Amino acid sequence: MFRFFILLLLLLILPDLYIWWNFTRAQTGILRTLLLALPSLMALGCMLLLICQVRAATLMQLAFILLICVAVPKLVFVLADIIGRGICWHHPNMLPNVHKVATALAVGMAALQVYGTAWGWRKLQVENTTLHIAGLPAAFKGYRIVQISDIHLGTYSGDTSLMQSMVDSINQLNPDLIVFTGDMVNTASSETLPYIKILGKLHAPDGVMSVLGNHDYCMYHPGLSPQERETEIRRIIRSQRIMGWQVLLNENRHIVRGDDILYVAGVENVGKPPFPTRGRLDKAMKNIPSHACTLLLSHDPWHWRHGVLKYPNIALTLSGHTHALQMQVGSFSPAAWFMSEWGGLYTKGHQQLFVSTGIGGGVPYRLGAWPKIELITLM
Repeated sequence: MFRFFILLLLLLILPDLYIWWNFTRAQTGILRTLLLALPSLMALGCMLLLICQVRAATLMQLAFILLICVAVPKLVFVLADIIGRGICWHHPNMLPNVHKVATALAVGMAALQVYGTAWGWRKLQVENTTLHIAGLPAAFKGYRIVQISDIHLGTYSGDTSLMQSMVDSINQLNPDLIVFTGDMVNTASSETLPYIKILGKLHAPDGVMSVLGNHDYCMYHPGLSPQERETEIRRIIRSQRIMGWQVLLNENRHIVRGDDILYVAGVENVGKPPFPTRGRLDKAMKNIPSHACTLLLSHDPWHWRHGVLKYPNIALTLSGHTHALQMQVGSFSPAAWFMSEWGGLYTKGHQQLFVSTGIGGGVPYRLGAWPKIELITLM
C-alpha cells in the first residue's frame, strides 16, 4: 500500500509541477496555483485517510473520481505536451498548436472519464459465449448457464435500478442455471438488505448457485474483531440463502438429465496474498467421480493455475474478481499488466477457465469494461 501511495503521489504531483512551471508560475497571485493543486491535495487527503483505515464509501469514491477525472487528464496533457515539444524542438512557433492539441486530448480524456463515472457503470450488457467442454455428457449439450460476478452492492447506496435491470435481463434469457462467482458486498452484510427481494426473483430450472469472494469476508471493514467478522460472513451467507441461492462452501452439487450427470463444485476464496485463502478444493471435490465432468466456481482466477489444474476432471472453471480494472479498450485492459488471466477464456490442455469482468466494483465507474451478464452455452 505504501508503494502504491508513493506512485500515486508522483502521478498527482509531477503533472502539477510541470503545468505550474510551464504555464502558471509567471501569473500574478496564487489563485491559479491553488486551483491547479486543489484536486490533487483533496485526492491525497482522501488516500491518507483510507491508509489510516478511515473506510467510508464516499471517501473512496471521491478519491477515485478526482484521480480518474482530474489527475489522468492532467497526465495526458503533460505527456502530449512533452511529446509535442520534442517533435517541434526546432520550430518554437509551433508551441501554441502543441498546447492546443495537448489541451484537446486532455479534455477528451476528461469527457470519457466523466462518462464512465456518470453512465458507464449502468451500461449493462449480455455477452453470449459458446464453450466446447471436454467430456460433457450428451444430455448437457446446449446447456445454458448465466454467470454474474462482483455486484458490490454497497456501491449503489440503496439504488436498486441496476440490480432490477440485471434480474429482468437474466430472467428473459431463460437459462438452465444461474451462477454467481463472488463479491456480493464491499465491506458489510448490511449492504445486501435493500436488494434481497430483487435478487430473490432470479430463477432458473436448476436454481442459483454461488460462492464467496474476497470482499464477502468483510476484511475491508475497519475495526471488526475476528468474531464480528465471522458474524458478518454468516449474515452474507444467510442473505443469499434467503434469496433462494445455494451457497457452495467447499462443496458440490450434481445436476441430472436422464442418465447423465453434471457436477458443480464451489470453493471458498483462494487468492494471491493479500487476498484471503479459505478455500478447500479437495473438500469441494469430495465424492465426485474421477471420470465425471465438473464445473467449478472459484472467485479468483489466480486459483486456476495455482490449484485447479491439478484436478483433471474440472473441465471448466468460472471466476470473476478482476473487473478488468473497470477499464477496457477492445480486447485490451490495463488489468493485463497485473494479472495473467483477467477476462474471457483461457485454455490449458482440455481444461478451461472463463473469467467474467463482472457487474460492479468498489466505485461506480466503468469504461469499455461495461457491466456484463455472461450467457454461456455448453457444447
